[in-house]
Amino acid sequence: MRETSLEETVGKIGSALNGQDNNLSFAVTLMEHLVVPTFVLDAERKVLIWNRACERLTGVPAAEVLGTRQHWVAFYEASRPCLADLVAQDDYERISHLYTVHEDASQPSFGVHAENWCVMPRRGQRLYLAVDAGPVYDEHGKLVAVVETLRDITEKQLAQSKVVEQAGILKAHYDEHQREAELARRILDHQIRTDLLRQAGVKYAVLPATQFSGDMVLAARAPNGKLYAILADATGHGLAAAVSVLPMVQEFYRLVELGQPLMHLVESINFLLVNSLPLERFVAAAVVCLDEPARQGEIWVGGVPDVLLLDPSSAIARRFPSASLPLGVSTDSQVIGSPLSFTWTAPGRLLLVSDGVIEATDAEGALFGEERLAACLSGQGSGEALLEAVQLALRAHLRGAAAHDDMSILIVDCPVGN
Repeated sequence: MRETSLEETVGKIGSALNGQDNNLSFAVTLMEHLVVPTFVLDAERKVLIWNRACERLTGVPAAEVLGTRQHWVAFYEASRPCLADLVAQDDYERISHLYTVHEDASQPSFGVHAENWCVMPRRGQRLYLAVDAGPVYDEHGKLVAVVETLRDITEKQLAQSKVVEQAGILKAHYDEHQREAELARRILDHQIRTDLLRQAGVKYAVLPATQFSGDMVLAARAPNGKLYAILADATGHGLAAAVSVLPMVQEFYRLVELGQPLMHLVESINFLLVNSLPLERFVAAAVVCLDEPARQGEIWVGGVPDVLLLDPSSAIARRFPSASLPLGVSTDSQVIGSPLSFTWTAPGRLLLVSDGVIEATDAEGALFGEERLAACLSGQGSGEALLEAVQLALRAHLRGAAAHDDMSILIVDCPVGN
């Protein structure tokens, strides 16, 4: 059976009060049997009707409150007005002071809605009630009664409060995570010497898939003028991957400052990572050492895509494939391998990329691949132009899709000089 609304109830009471006695009797009987807890006050705020549903909700029998102004005892431990009292007294301003939630009472003739916690003394429990109160006027516009209906929505309110509480807890955790992430980012950024990168003259871009990148680019010049550079790609991405490459940073700078041979640098970093990373963690990398005046270089590649030597027109002149396992896997010299030597007679560049570039996947599942990489290189006249061309090609390929892995690019000039 459909519950009778407050508007329907008020209308029937009004009709009864303006009509015959039998109509009034019918209205009272109707109110008594409503499944919605309801009570009615007269113009003097005395209880006219206290229905059975209201008795069940409050634990207060009708005989105790009929003809009195003591209806408040059903809801509060101390005397205070109910919503029907405020409507009867035309005192709508106090609603905001007495009720937790309330609607705008600018049109009180259509009823007022409010919500509040009530102590319910007779039931010995605290309930959250949704309350609607509406005035009833006679044909001359005189107030003759106020109808108040009640709904117990305690469970709903508790559920909402729990949701709000959980949301607050989640926000606190999120804020704490953000603070910790920002601190971690500052620590990681502080480890990388961007001044040495600028002095080395390399061009690079590191594009993280999340807040933190497991890819890292380092470059510095030794006291003897040799240029050292490394592109590293740790397992996975995010903070865990970023932490994996952190141990090698200071070791790289220390060995470059000592002017150590490239292979000694590789072996030392590998030994450090083997002893500091968990078994499932490792760092793929390519390490370059250039003696620019002599136009000679060495390169070690372990686990990253082929390093490309580009001629003056940015066409691929030579590939340096991975011939070793990534760093951090084993200290066995055979696993570590050895570097490849090369020379150049014309101006050229080395292009190093992480596997996130080659494996960048668009919305249809197509990889960026080596062919697209080679196609975007031709005709680029400078390191800056080359770097921009690769990034533009990646953006065009992804078409707004999120990258699934960190992407890094490093370009090292091989100059001829005067």
